[in-house]
Amino acid sequence: MPGLTSSLNIGLSGLQAAQSALSVVGHNISNVNTPGYSRQRAILSSNDSQTFGALQFGTGVGLDNIFGVRDRFLEMQIVQATGRQKGSETRFAGLEGISPVFEETGESGLGTLIQRFFQSFDELASRPEDGAVRRNVVGRAQSLVDGLKSRWNLLQEQRSQADRNVGSLVQEVNNLTSQIAALNDRIASEPTPGADSDARDQRKALADRLAELVGVQVFEDSKSRLQVTLDSGAAVLVSGSTAYTLSATPDATLGNFFRVDVSLGAGAPINVTGAIRDGALGANLDLRDNLLATYQRRLDELAAGVAGQVNLQHRSGYALDGVTTGLDFFLGAAANGANGLPTTVSAASNYRGMVNSLTVNASIVSDPRRIAASGAAGAAGNNQNARALSALQLATGTVDTNGDGLGDSGPFSTAVGVLANTIGTQAQGFQTRSTTDQNLLTALSNQRERVSGVDLDEEATALLTFQRGYQASAQFISVINQLTDQLVNQFGR
Repeated sequence: MPGLTSSLNIGLSGLQAAQSALSVVGHNISNVNTPGYSRQRAILSSNDSQTFGALQFGTGVGLDNIFGVRDRFLEMQIVQATGRQKGSETRFAGLEGISPVFEETGESGLGTLIQRFFQSFDELASRPEDGAVRRNVVGRAQSLVDGLKSRWNLLQEQRSQADRNVGSLVQEVNNLTSQIAALNDRIASEPTPGADSDARDQRKALADRLAELVGVQVFEDSKSRLQVTLDSGAAVLVSGSTAYTLSATPDATLGNFFRVDVSLGAGAPINVTGAIRDGALGANLDLRDNLLATYQRRLDELAAGVAGQVNLQHRSGYALDGVTTGLDFFLGAAANGANGLPTTVSAASNYRGMVNSLTVNASIVSDPRRIAASGAAGAAGNNQNARALSALQLATGTVDTNGDGLGDSGPFSTAVGVLANTIGTQAQGFQTRSTTDQNLLTALSNQRERVSGVDLDEEATALLTFQRGYQASAQFISVINQLTDQLVNQFGR
């Protein structure tokens, strides 16, 4: 049967197990405010028994493992929700700044500028020979051109800022994926599966941050290594202990904006520019290539409609000298036909760059008498063409928005209103989506906290339990020590 020495070892195992468990409890308490920390639990089990004759005697207790309490499925949901929320938030922030610029406020609204431009032709119709009225028409036209350009350039600056964000975000993504790959290697080599809970918490925090930057999907393989792919599944970012690098390269087909590729080692990099959906990176790409670019295209279409319709009507009239005719009022964009503008509204692909190149004909600016207000040759006081130009303000089918070369939108004020409403509606939609996603993310995070977070009341209970266990083991050792001392003293006489 076991002797006193065996009993001492049993007591020692109790002390060691209780001490280790107390260390785990202390670690939990010290990390009660650490974001993303998963509380740990000490797993104790009885040691293998020893056989003496027909009897089995226990040999104490041992610490089997220390594992973190976590729900992997819940953590994957948090990663995906984080990417969606950050994507919506970034899109809203990108549109929030430009939305007020397209609202009709005061005298600077785009709709007001268009209205005042066409009204100036109505004023010209009442006094076709008045030089001051003619100069007013030129001034109103230049204000309209400036208004279009300032808005187009604002959108271009926002696109350029989004592109700069893409370049910096790619570098941060690569930094995070390399750290995740390193932690994968560390976790895969742990002596006991699930033992390195702190490394898993660090990896989880990195995955959450990565999801804020780029929408991803994550799952663990059989060796507990985190596998990371783009949310669209277009490419792998982390596989085992290998991180695949994103690169941002200027691309002429994108207007020298960055193209985003993933290098998978052998073979050519994979272009994933259009496959990144969520996170800040996906949102910036969407703003740059879709949302803001669409608003620019709408401005180009509007400018082409105004310039094309005004030019078409202006060519048919006569200047104040009663002779000059066939003159374009606006010039611009050499790619758009004679004198840089279509004689009628042409294919939408030809409208690109219309706003930036749009100008009032320099010959009209220098000599407003060239404005063709008259509808008949030799009739200086005739106002027929000025009235026709003024009437364009209310004409329908003057703007081509579907690329078939035919006007499908109008009047011009309607096209302006649709653009402003589109920007405002989309901004509000992303704000609503961001709020909804944030509420979901908060709910998931609260659920994770209930599963994995540190409960100080629970830890206090565990602390007392292991404290009493340590004290009891110490008392047991003290008893065995007394018996041993008594035995030694008796036989030593």
